Amino acid sequence: MEFLRSLLEWVVALLSPFVAPDWGALIKLIPLGVLLIVVGFYGWVFWRFRRAGPRRIGMPIRTPQVPAGIHLPGPSLAPFLISAASAALFFSVALGGTALAVSALLFILALVAWGREAVREYDALGAGSALELRAEDAPRATAISGPPEGVHLPPPSLLPLLVSAGAAVMLYGVAVGLEFALLGTLMTALALVGWLVDAGREYRATADADVSGHLVNPAPRKTPKIAIALFSVAFLFFAGSQAGVIGGSDASPSPSDGPVACAEGGTATVTICAQLVAFETESITVPAGIPFTIHFVNKDAGIPHNVAIHEESGTGPEVFQGEIFNGVDERTYGVPALTAGTTYVYVCTVHPNMVGTIVLQ
Repeated sequence: MEFLRSLLEWVVALLSPFVAPDWGALIKLIPLGVLLIVVGFYGWVFWRFRRAGPRRIGMPIRTPQVPAGIHLPGPSLAPFLISAASAALFFSVALGGTALAVSALLFILALVAWGREAVREYDALGAGSALELRAEDAPRATAISGPPEGVHLPPPSLLPLLVSAGAAVMLYGVAVGLEFALLGTLMTALALVGWLVDAGREYRATADADVSGHLVNPAPRKTPKIAIALFSVAFLFFAGSQAGVIGGSDASPSPSDGPVACAEGGTATVTICAQLVAFETESITVPAGIPFTIHFVNKDAGIPHNVAIHEESGTGPEVFQGEIFNGVDERTYGVPALTAGTTYVYVCTVHPNMVGTIVLQ
């Protein structure tokens, strides 16, 4: 009987990580999993290369010549730079600070460089006839007239990039503030409408070609510089307002509203402060078996935070959730008694990356 009980306990212990996994630990393993996938892909490519058949060694290196009438884009490092910048951006998310800012800048520069190459290729197609254009002639192209007659090629467009940027701002606003969410929604909606209009123009052009037998590509639209500038100014204004840089005197409460520094909250048992979407207080000590109070100071202007208590980890059972409120402000929470011998952590419900430990005594 004792053997069966031990066997059952062993089976339960074996299956528990799959039935109730530690999601926080699994999320931390995502970069390692992506790295293994990338390494495996390149290993597979190398293996295929080694099995590609007979290879000629010692042959003279010749510059390949593109046949007349064939357009072949020249070699480019842009895809490699995009991949490297994406990897740097992905892994720097865990580091934050300067590393994240630098990797984001490199990613944007790589995208701009690739976009410029694509526009040059498109313009080069219209600089010569379909029978005379060679890849080496593209840099000498001067006239920009679109693709050769009878060839349909969608013009370069910033709309996919703008849709992605608007969606990013919208999702950012879901966690940070309503104004960013509304701004991102408006950006995404306008970019999607513009994309739909362009798709309609291309469809009508091909439909007319079926009737007339002559394909006329729609002229590329001008870059919406005014709209991009207005949205950029609005984003910077909202960001500056939340950070207290713009209208800082109005964002911070007056001395009569109470303290905003991370100071003891009167008769509260412990004090927790949040700033820059992180808890300044990484660990607190509270009494076991009796109720206590938490004085919580939210120092992030316009960003919602709270304090919630969970068992084991940030994804474990929740035993208490405090009021969510925007900074700069503070609240005092009454927390029920916590059981000795159980592990507890406190997190922000809005930003699960904000985690602190609780010590019972």
